[in-house]
Amino acid sequence: MSALPNRPMEYLARAPLTKGRPGSRVTFFPSRKNGGPLACGNLLQADYCVHLEYRQDVVTYQCRPPTVCCDALRYKADFLVVLNNGSEVYLKFLPPDAQPRGFIRHPQQAMEAMLQDRNLLFAWLVPQDLPHALVSYNLRYLYHNGFCSSQGAARQARNRVDAMPDHRATVEAMVASGVAIADLSHAIFLDELRINLEQPLTSQTMINGGRDGQL
Repeated sequence: MSALPNRPMEYLARAPLTKGRPGSRVTFFPSRKNGGPLACGNLLQADYCVHLEYRQDVVTYQCRPPTVCCDALRYKADFLVVLNNGSEVYLKFLPPDAQPRGFIRHPQQAMEAMLQDRNLLFAWLVPQDLPHALVSYNLRYLYHNGFCSSQGAARQARNRVDAMPDHRATVEAMVASGVAIADLSHAIFLDELRINLEQPLTSQTMINGGRDGQL
């Protein structure tokens, strides 16, 4: 049996990001769920924020949470995510050459053992498991374009689509009827209206409504 639970564990706050390493820069992501900007250490973190905003099971999240320390082990996660069931999950990106489903290097095994013995939930984010680049691009467009919209305006946009024949219409048709792009974008991002995120977003993109539920 592992002796890790008997060893002291610390949570060390990470230094605030004020500037990037040489050749890089800090990216601030405007988070609705956190009520303000989050400093991201790289573009991969900043790009993933929009997926955490989109996920309905995520209540809030931290980028670059405190380092989990036990003896010589240091676990620096990219995110600490709070889910709507109250659980907290650490997420960490692995480089493309890491192979968690094949062989696992000893340092990673030791890290996993430490987290498991402390009953900490965690997940590795490997490149092949990340969303397709076009999905990320579309979500970023919808999120940032709908940032100034409200839930009330998004609800009205949903109702306008629901009033169309078969509860569906193109982006062009809805804009022509007077619905603001920002409100359509916000309603789609909230998943109250649906589009195919795996296709390029154009004026002819079909928006589907006909869903029950409240914003």
